[in-house]
Amino acid sequence: FSPSSSTLPPGLVRLATKQLNWQLVLASFQIQHYFLLPSAVPKDPNPHWRRVTWSHDCALLAYADSTGTVRVFDLMGSDKNTLFYFSISDSCDDWLLMTEFQACLRCPLAFCARSTLWLYVNQGVYCHRFILSGDLDLDNAPYEDSVSTEEEMEQRKEREAKKRQELLKKVDFSRLTLEQKELCRSRLKLLCYLDRLATYEEILGGPHAAEQQFDAEFFKKFRNQNIVLSARTYARESNVQALDILLTYHGSELLQHRLAILCNFPETTSPHEYSDLLPKGHLAFIPWEESRHRDLDWCEVPECRGVVEPNPVDDCHFLFEEQPELERFRSAKPSITLLTEWYLTRAQDIESNSRQVDCALSLVRLGKEQNIPGLEVLCDDLVTMETLVYETSCDLSLTLKELQQLRDIDKLRLLMKNSSEDRYVRNSFQWMVPFLHRCEGQRVGSASALLREYLVTLAKDDLTLPLKMFQHSKPDCHPKVIGDSDQLMSVALECIYSCERDDQLALCYDILECLPQRGYGPETDTTKALHDQVDTLEKHLSVAEVLEKHSLQKPISFVRNSQNSKEEAQQLMVRLTRHTGRKNPPVSETVWRSLLQDLLDMQQNVYTCLETETCHQVFVESLLCSGREENVRLAGQLMHCSAVSEDTPVSVSFRGKAHSRVSYSHSVELVLAAAREYFNSSATLSDPCMNLVNDFGRCLRLRTDRLSLIKQCISQCPTAYRQSTLLLSLARLLRVAGDDEAKRKGQVLTLLAEQALRCQDFKASYIHCQDLMAAGYSDGWDVCAQLGQCEAYSQLSARQKLMAFALTHCPPSSIQNLLAASSSLQTQVSSILTQTIFKSMSDLKQTGAAVPGSINPTDLLHRTTARTIEVLTNTTTTTRAVLTAVSDSHWWRESLSLLRPLISKLYAKNVRRNKPKPKCDIPCSLLIFQSEDVYSSYNYTPQEDFAEVLLRTGKLAETNSEGQNLFPATEVLLQLASDAFPKDMTLALAYLLALPQVLDANTCFEKQPPSALSLQLAAYYYSLQIYSRLAPCFKDKCSPLYRADPRELIRLVTKHVTDHAGCDWGDEELQVLIGQLRLYSERLTDFTQAQVLQGLGRGVDVQRFSSDNQYKKETILGLAETLNESVYGISRSLAQRYSIPLWEVHMTHLEFLFTDSGLSTKDIEDRTEALGLFETLKTNPESFYTHMTKYVYPSIAGTDQLRLLFYFTLLENCGCASYFPQSAMKHDTHLKLLKKLKAVAIGLDYKKLTDEDSDPLKALEPVLTSQNVLSISKLAPRIPQKGGEALTSSAVHATWLHKLFWEGDQHVLKKVPQSDHEFLHAYDTCAKYFDRLLPVDSVNFLDAITFSPEAGSKLSVESRLEITKRAQKALKGISDKSKKKANDDRSENSASSFDSALTHIQQSLAHLETLSHSFPLSLKTSQELLQKYSRIYDLSRSEQSKVRHLAITMAMDGQPLERIEQLLAVTVGTSDLSAESIVQDAVEQIITALSGDKDTLKDYADPLKVLEGIVAAVHTNVQSGGNMVTSEDMLAWLRPFCGDDSKPVRPRLEVLQILEHSFSLSDQDIHLLVFFRSQAVLKACWPNRKMQDVENEEKRNSLFLELLESSSKWEEFQHLMLLLQAWPPVTDKSRLETEQNPWVCLTSALLAYSSSLAQINIGSQVLTMCRSLYPTKHKLNPQVRVVTFTLHLLPALKLMTESEDEHLRKLTQDQIKNITDEVCDSELLALLLNAGMLISCVDTALYSSLVSHMLAQGEWDVEKAARDLHQAGHSAQAGSLLLSYRGSHPGQFTFNSALSVIRKWL
Repeated sequence: FSPSSSTLPPGLVRLATKQLNWQLVLASFQIQHYFLLPSAVPKDPNPHWRRVTWSHDCALLAYADSTGTVRVFDLMGSDKNTLFYFSISDSCDDWLLMTEFQACLRCPLAFCARSTLWLYVNQGVYCHRFILSGDLDLDNAPYEDSVSTEEEMEQRKEREAKKRQELLKKVDFSRLTLEQKELCRSRLKLLCYLDRLATYEEILGGPHAAEQQFDAEFFKKFRNQNIVLSARTYARESNVQALDILLTYHGSELLQHRLAILCNFPETTSPHEYSDLLPKGHLAFIPWEESRHRDLDWCEVPECRGVVEPNPVDDCHFLFEEQPELERFRSAKPSITLLTEWYLTRAQDIESNSRQVDCALSLVRLGKEQNIPGLEVLCDDLVTMETLVYETSCDLSLTLKELQQLRDIDKLRLLMKNSSEDRYVRNSFQWMVPFLHRCEGQRVGSASALLREYLVTLAKDDLTLPLKMFQHSKPDCHPKVIGDSDQLMSVALECIYSCERDDQLALCYDILECLPQRGYGPETDTTKALHDQVDTLEKHLSVAEVLEKHSLQKPISFVRNSQNSKEEAQQLMVRLTRHTGRKNPPVSETVWRSLLQDLLDMQQNVYTCLETETCHQVFVESLLCSGREENVRLAGQLMHCSAVSEDTPVSVSFRGKAHSRVSYSHSVELVLAAAREYFNSSATLSDPCMNLVNDFGRCLRLRTDRLSLIKQCISQCPTAYRQSTLLLSLARLLRVAGDDEAKRKGQVLTLLAEQALRCQDFKASYIHCQDLMAAGYSDGWDVCAQLGQCEAYSQLSARQKLMAFALTHCPPSSIQNLLAASSSLQTQVSSILTQTIFKSMSDLKQTGAAVPGSINPTDLLHRTTARTIEVLTNTTTTTRAVLTAVSDSHWWRESLSLLRPLISKLYAKNVRRNKPKPKCDIPCSLLIFQSEDVYSSYNYTPQEDFAEVLLRTGKLAETNSEGQNLFPATEVLLQLASDAFPKDMTLALAYLLALPQVLDANTCFEKQPPSALSLQLAAYYYSLQIYSRLAPCFKDKCSPLYRADPRELIRLVTKHVTDHAGCDWGDEELQVLIGQLRLYSERLTDFTQAQVLQGLGRGVDVQRFSSDNQYKKETILGLAETLNESVYGISRSLAQRYSIPLWEVHMTHLEFLFTDSGLSTKDIEDRTEALGLFETLKTNPESFYTHMTKYVYPSIAGTDQLRLLFYFTLLENCGCASYFPQSAMKHDTHLKLLKKLKAVAIGLDYKKLTDEDSDPLKALEPVLTSQNVLSISKLAPRIPQKGGEALTSSAVHATWLHKLFWEGDQHVLKKVPQSDHEFLHAYDTCAKYFDRLLPVDSVNFLDAITFSPEAGSKLSVESRLEITKRAQKALKGISDKSKKKANDDRSENSASSFDSALTHIQQSLAHLETLSHSFPLSLKTSQELLQKYSRIYDLSRSEQSKVRHLAITMAMDGQPLERIEQLLAVTVGTSDLSAESIVQDAVEQIITALSGDKDTLKDYADPLKVLEGIVAAVHTNVQSGGNMVTSEDMLAWLRPFCGDDSKPVRPRLEVLQILEHSFSLSDQDIHLLVFFRSQAVLKACWPNRKMQDVENEEKRNSLFLELLESSSKWEEFQHLMLLLQAWPPVTDKSRLETEQNPWVCLTSALLAYSSSLAQINIGSQVLTMCRSLYPTKHKLNPQVRVVTFTLHLLPALKLMTESEDEHLRKLTQDQIKNITDEVCDSELLALLLNAGMLISCVDTALYSSLVSHMLAQGEWDVEKAARDLHQAGHSAQAGSLLLSYRGSHPGQFTFNSALSVIRKWL
């Protein structure tokens, strides 16, 4: 039939009748793929285009006519309107594939279509048509060969497969057409569906189950779903089987997300259910076993996929949206460390999210079963958590994180927290012991430490639970909580002593019974010490038992802590005996005797620090003080009552022991002490105990002068004055002075003060005198006067008080003498005070410390006190003795109080009442005492006090000399005036008026801070002085001048001197005074003006404005920086007043308008014109230009073109053209540019554009568009570049094209390019403008889009190559056109320029083609460093300089020479470069760096490391048979440097050492190396030693012996070791094998000097020296080891054991037989075991130590050692070793057991 244009062709009507046949075909799984229906029309141009086919599910029918149109119908004949249009080269197979594809997209395939689809897709027809659609020439292959009949199908399968492979080999996947790519994508999609169908079949359970359970809707979703999403869904559904199948058949897509997918299993799902999916590892990750449904198809090869899907989308981000932390587990082959981290994280998440500890624990245990390391700690924590949650019934809110933050001891306490007492032991074995074992597994020794801490903590409060632990740790108990006997005793002791309760004695004895007896178990020093401590504990318990028996309970720790303290022990016995004495009813004599025996037992067993005599004294004293006669009589029996004869001992006690008596002297003391105690404790005379003191009471009643008793007491006791309270109480009881308490106290205190004075205890005497003065006892004036006149008493202030009190209360006859003494004391105080101040200030001046105050007191004292000190020194005899008197901080305050007691009381009273202090009612001389500093807390000494004292002292000295020694008072008065200024201006003026020289007052005024009051006072002072000069007054009368109004006086005097300004006053001093008056008047005016400024609120410092002219100018100019018209007017007026140029004010205002005003440019122009600023400013164009360029131009934004235009307009109008630099643009050029640019280049940074140091193209690029590029390019010649050349229009266009290519344009290229196709389109757009570019700019543009970092990251190599080819073609066309125009060769568009550009592009093309070579590709896919090389090479364009730099970098990085050679081989146009030249250049740079040029290798820290890497690379190349660079080349390049004496020795030496390690040096180089090494050693230790020739062994030996003979210090011997190591080994046998061997000589010398080198362990150093020679060529003479025996046995044994010499081994065995185990250490034991000398040491003392060391370290084969012992005849030792090794109980270590295990285990 032939198709028609109707909806359903007539020929297809028969379709309905054929449905049954089709169903039968489907049932037999045989579907015909397509039908070939040739056209019956002979003139049909494309008869082979007529096709019809069914989709494989028979859901769609498609046919094609000869016009190339394909139409698709469903089974009902409806046109689905799915049309495809093919070119004439398309075939049936293409649209058949498309039909299949559409059918697959429309509905899921039934399982009956699976095999058909597979057969179809697997056929080679697509491959054939794929090839035919390409560019290959296959005309020789007839069309009929591409199809076959059914009969030929089987025969041609092999030929088709072979042919398909041959065709595929001809395919260049990098050059596929769009049609070919589309075919490949369709085929890949079909293959994906096929794989998904096969996977779904496996999930359903195989083919048979799949037919029954197939869900079309699910598969429709499944086949298109992201496979990662499907895997996550199955994980969340806990479908382990389905996820297993997905990982197996889709591992390439899923395995990298395997760990993240496993995290999606519900936390409540047991990990055992998906244990097969968990990652496994054993030292390394075990990969998942993957499988495939089919073989890899030809379109699935990487070459094809890379072209069809160049940028595969990674759409698995959803997997990490909820848990971004899972991103780090994304790896197809994770490391073991990463697996460990995943198991830890997943287990913690399971516990945190589900709170099911068992699931988390199961996961960790499965991880351990899969050999994942690092899970032990978490496993232990989860086991503990499981115990807490499911067994101990602890707080269920506890989380794993909280548990992990707990300490182990807190975990243990939490485990045992809820354990009851009756189940405590069982729970301990069930919970605590396993926990301790887990802790021990993590940290050795932690179990015992935890158990100790836990039990000790329990024992502090109660010993009940620890007792249970100890009871189940007894030696005969199994199992035991504490298995080690030593640990049991140690913990028990600590628990008992830690118990803080005193009622646990019984429990302590129970614990004691649990401890092992002596002889149990092995006896070690530790065990012995512990048993001794247990014995001591028993004694302590006996003491505690005694205390408890007598109702005085104490914890055991108290007994231990007090056993070595005499004081505490004696107090304990006193308390014990006194406690017994206070019992009611009283105890019997038997109890007392029992107590005495207990005291003696305590002293003998524990309190040995006490004497037995002390115990008896304590006991007797308690008996005497018990208050009972029978006890006193008992005490009498225990004391010696006579000093002459000794009584017999007391009767034998009930224990049968006779007790000694207390000595007579101690007995007397005890009796007297008891009597005092009775007397003091008696409340009344009727007390029964007062019968002992009746005689004393009668004596008191008969005495009439009761004070005499006090005197008698004082006379009998020299220190009675210290017991004032007791004596005053005694006086009260004696009723001294009757009822007059004040008199009684005064009399007693007077007696005490007199006694203290006699004893020269002045401090105590003064204290009593103070009490007398405070009490107002007038009769005490005499003792106060005596103490006040005592020269030995150094407290002058105290003496002044005493003298003041004595003068107040003395009789008239004594006043004269006391006044004379008081005056002398005052003079003495002044003298000492002055000297002290002078000394203090001198010290301050020497130390540079600052003295507070406005005037330096140091200078004052130095200038004024020299003569005063001289006078006072002559009148003072006790200066040095009382210098310490001024140490008290209150001395001056007290002195003032004494000098003016009335005033002091008056003002102190005022201060206390908070009343204002009077100023007007007292003389000015007393005003200084009004300062509240005098009466307040006196924390410092004001300076005016110093000056006042100095003035008073000086005037006193001047008075005493009757005017002969005048005191220079000027400085002192100035100081007083300065200090009085802030407090009393009137007083300060009085001081200034007293100055001898009037003008000296100016010094004081200048130092005062400016203020209205101080300036007025200065004017007033000078007005007074001028007025008094012009109108003198009488000195004996008070002039009314000083009562006049100061303001009126100032006005009057100022007017007078102003009116007579031109007069000659005839007095120079008066003229100066008038000048000072004018000065301070002007300052006052300035100050007033400044206050006005301050009122403006602009932060003006008033004081500074009136005194600082510079600040005044800056302030006025600062006021000009305002928009306020009134403030601006003030600044102008002030400028005129203070002669500040108006130009500066206007310039400052203009700067403000530009910088900080915030006004627009138009507003600035208007204000400038309104204020007329420019008229003033243009008068000084040079300054105007300087200010504008320095201050205004930097503040203008580069994008504010309007303001820049106004700026340059101002400069032009001012005539500043001549001041522009010669190289800079002129202002008219700026104006022209700005006027044009502001319209076309909005946003342009004009300052960057015209900056000489910046690139103008960088400034233009952001604003260039297709709309303004032409306009801006026309302005290019006016824009300068670096170097002075103008910008070109071509450069502007090239810059715009660069921006257009990468960023697009709103009009020309609206979409920003992203893909290669879009970038090619962008290039084509740019290429249209090439005719506007110069060849050089074209090349620069092309390099920018093909060889920039941006191009390397965004463009593929193919795209860059295509762009370059197109550019070459375009540029060649432009060149041809240019040649036709016959331009001048000298122009930039000359033929030579184009030839150069084309050559450049050809080089680029050649370079880009090299990027597809294997070497650049291998770099690109290698490690990061090689990828860096790849990027550098990619962008190098094969330019020789860049390639050379890259090659040198690779050489310095230590890269193999083969790789460098590969780089040079693949590079284009670098034939003159070779690996040899590269290495040579690198070596030369290293030599330059080693010679001192630090900038040569600034990217490398150590040039020697770089050289070492190069040498290693060369050595590797030579070893592998290469000859690119030989060792001779390296030596030839480095030998001149090594032989240059001007270079440092150290680097030359290290260079030779590097060469020596890798190459065979010549004799000359070896000699040079030895010379350098020797020179370095000699220079370090013997710098003055001249270097000799060491070329042969004789000379070296001679030099060594000479240095050895002169050496005696350890440093010298060390350098001799270094020298020998630096030299070649000794070869002369006459020295090598004799005592002349240098190493033997050096060792002998070290041993000889060992006594003088006591701080150095010579033996250890010799051992280190010998061992350092093992890896070298030096041979160690056995004599060295033998020589060491003389003084150091242990190092010698180690050396001989390490030696393989049989003679030395034999000597070692002989020596070991004679030593003890105390001599050896662990190192020697290890050496002996390594040497196999265990058998030879069986009969030595070291054998047990060797066995213990072997078992403890676990580094030796114990069973082999036992076998060797057995074979050597030491069977018992072998059996014992095996028993110990296998952990047998020590009780089984018998001779028979040892022999029996030999037969069993060996």
